[in-house]
Amino acid sequence: MTLSPSADDRAKLFATLTAYRQALRLLDQTRGANLVSLHEAAYETIREKTGLPARLVTLALRDHGRHKGEDNVSAIPLDAKLFAIKGPDSVSIATVQGRVILPYTMNGYHLGWNDFAEARLVFHADEIELCAGIHAGVHSSKEGSMSNEGILARLGRVIAGVVNNAVDTAEAANPTAVAQQALREIDKISDEARAALSVAVAAGHRLKAKADDLDAEIRDLDEKIKVGLAGGRDDLARAATGVQIDLEAQREALSKALAENAGEVAEAQAALRSIASARDDAKKRLDDAQRAQKVVHGPDATPSQRNDRRLADALSAVERVTGVPVKPTSGAAEVEELGQIQRQNAIEARLRAFREGER
Repeated sequence: MTLSPSADDRAKLFATLTAYRQALRLLDQTRGANLVSLHEAAYETIREKTGLPARLVTLALRDHGRHKGEDNVSAIPLDAKLFAIKGPDSVSIATVQGRVILPYTMNGYHLGWNDFAEARLVFHADEIELCAGIHAGVHSSKEGSMSNEGILARLGRVIAGVVNNAVDTAEAANPTAVAQQALREIDKISDEARAALSVAVAAGHRLKAKADDLDAEIRDLDEKIKVGLAGGRDDLARAATGVQIDLEAQREALSKALAENAGEVAEAQAALRSIASARDDAKKRLDDAQRAQKVVHGPDATPSQRNDRRLADALSAVERVTGVPVKPTSGAAEVEELGQIQRQNAIEARLRAFREGER
């Protein structure tokens, strides 16, 4: 992809390239037999002197071997945390001065991607390109199962459909079919929600098992480091300490993953509770519709009775939609009479208060 940055964004990209070159020079000056020792000796220094994002410093440690001794490196490795395709014409890239969103044009595709990095930001004399490997599934959009948010959104549409159709089909010949279809749809959503919960719970068990393994390894290394120091083998203790630091970094990442997994499990459980409530409501609507159908279309029902029943069903549906009770369609005279009695009682109570000197 050929990028088309503004002058300001172009300056930020080149500032990042300059900082990356400085990071590689610092690594050239650092003695280390492997990535662990290089990380221990140079990571904090590079972060402090260059201002590069942490992920880019980690990539620089791996990239150093292929550019050792070079002065004018012209490509920066990126991973999924450092760049993101925002759409068919824009991409987000992390720089030393924050993220920038840049327009791009697609140049085409080439076979093969043998780089350890997911992408490379390549600087030419007159343009800047972003080359990304896509065959391995970078930024995969595959969905194994419906997310909880999708499940709840679908459930909301089903509930709204039941309510609205209760109004729209109040005069239809067979409103029962609407509620029956809603129940079938809710049952289908329920199956998907249970599957999503099962996946989340299983993932949580796997993460917990891996975290326990890492904790055991970290504790074991504590003892090994103490033995090495006690025996005067500082070199072995230093190497073991580097491994321990890497394991602790993995453990921290697992802690975040476990917290996210707990949130997914809680959301899936909330989805199932919502689905159970919605199913109960839909079942009640189905029962109401079936009873109403028997009354309205019964052999002894008059046209007036059927019209009254349809009107009552419609008003009931409006009440469910709005949450505001509707005025009763029967008993109005009785209610009015009770109101008059209540008013007379209030008048008599007030007069009694005057007579007894309480007002």
